[in-house]
Amino acid sequence: MSEPSDLSAGAVNGEILQLERVYQEIKGRIVYGRYAPGAVLSESVLARVHHSSRTPVREALSRLFEEGYVQRIPRKGYLVAPLTIDVIRNTFKVRRLLEATAAESAAERADTESVSRIRGFADYPRLETSTESYHERLSVNDRFHLSVASATQNGFLVDLVRHCLTQHNRVLSLGLSFPILSNSVPQHHAIVDAIERRDPGGARRAMEHHLDDSFRLVTELVMHGGIRGIGV
Repeated sequence: MSEPSDLSAGAVNGEILQLERVYQEIKGRIVYGRYAPGAVLSESVLARVHHSSRTPVREALSRLFEEGYVQRIPRKGYLVAPLTIDVIRNTFKVRRLLEATAAESAAERADTESVSRIRGFADYPRLETSTESYHERLSVNDRFHLSVASATQNGFLVDLVRHCLTQHNRVLSLGLSFPILSNSVPQHHAIVDAIERRDPGGARRAMEHHLDDSFRLVTELVMHGGIRGIGV
């Protein structure tokens, strides 16, 4: 059997790159609220918006269905999965279990370079009155939490934490303003301090306290109508 030509290999790689691009673009618009919960997703419209054929769109939607971001509707296609109070609550429960364990493990395993990396993400950039600025703050927050998880040297844990953070960002991006946890930065530093002094129990408690406060913020926003598109 002959080896595939450079031309055919390039075509395959191009298809893979296009699929990944379309997937990331659609997922990004769901996470950041451009495609709101309950919105119907038309393959033909998405193909036009994302400058692709329908095949990458169909593959991307199938992948997003497996991840829980969209739902299949018989004979109608897909719609953006609704966010409910139960989804939010369950996400935080899983985050608390995963990230408290990550902080505890990081205090046992993190080297000097890892601690420095975590501390570098503990502060936020200044929040301007723009959606882009808020998304940058969410991105820095992701880097902080993922750097804690990375310090455990457990790639599976990192992937699970990343998935939970994406759901968290989806909730906050549906806020009617730019919701922030006012004491988030000192709480971040308390987590790093405990990791740096090799205090597993202190790191776990600091992370649990931080996530409990974050859950209270989101719960208050939901109960007072500060987040759009949340179902019961």
